[in-house]
Amino acid sequence: MTLAKARILPTLVVFASAFISACGSDSTGPGSIDSNAALQSLTLALQGTGGVGSPTTPDVSTSLGGVAPFLDQVSVTIDGTSQGMFALGLRETFPVGTCEEGVFIDPLMPPPSGVCTLPPLGVVLILWQSHSATQPPDRMIVIATDAGTTNFDFSATSVDVLPAFALYEEGLDNVWGSLSGNLTSQISATSQTCNLPLPPYAKSATCSIATFDEQGSIVFEPFTLDAPSTQRKTIAIPHQTLHGLWLAITEVQAVPLTMSRMMTGLLGMRLSRLAPHLIPTR
Repeated sequence: MTLAKARILPTLVVFASAFISACGSDSTGPGSIDSNAALQSLTLALQGTGGVGSPTTPDVSTSLGGVAPFLDQVSVTIDGTSQGMFALGLRETFPVGTCEEGVFIDPLMPPPSGVCTLPPLGVVLILWQSHSATQPPDRMIVIATDAGTTNFDFSATSVDVLPAFALYEEGLDNVWGSLSGNLTSQISATSQTCNLPLPPYAKSATCSIATFDEQGSIVFEPFTLDAPSTQRKTIAIPHQTLHGLWLAITEVQAVPLTMSRMMTGLLGMRLSRLAPHLIPTR
């Protein structure tokens, strides 16, 4: 197991556990419910991730309603079968020269002098199917990636580079983790702004509604800590555009490094803290 995969494994365990406990077994397309109901369903899964700043269900349900006007439905292909899914993106950028060592402070293990690790995986995509506002999604894909073309193959990167990665979940106990593949993401901010509280590591920032131009294909294997499986599942995202948010952090501030902050940062699940406050402004 590479160091990069060892770093990510605890995060995937937590996230997979949240999916297993939250999701149902039905598998219906997005056409059966509207955007507001789909977002209500998504909040139940986001709440299940836990961690610092996890919202309560009423807060999430009320605030995510502002996202509904620009929520998109996209088409993905899962093992050759086309599936319609709701989709939401988030991009988070930092000032040039930002180092993780200067933002997340670990008093027990100070970094060597001169070390600078750039914040990884600044883009998160969530695609999901739901059949009810009162039930978590039936099927969900969460992709932690970055702008440009990213690789999902752990073996193809050095121990110091965190590749893109994804989780796919359907049913009560059917969880898959990314094994290989590529995804190309091009993000453009629009003139429409959004209003949200800042994460603890941001002293100032601006938020814009953004378009996410996506295309790629990811190969998944069963997510398990047991012996490797030979089963594979391929999810292809044909070239298409969806909407989301771009949080451009203009000034950072140091915060103590805790396990939950480390894990949410590695996964790109800053979205789980931001989600209850995604209220676009006209």
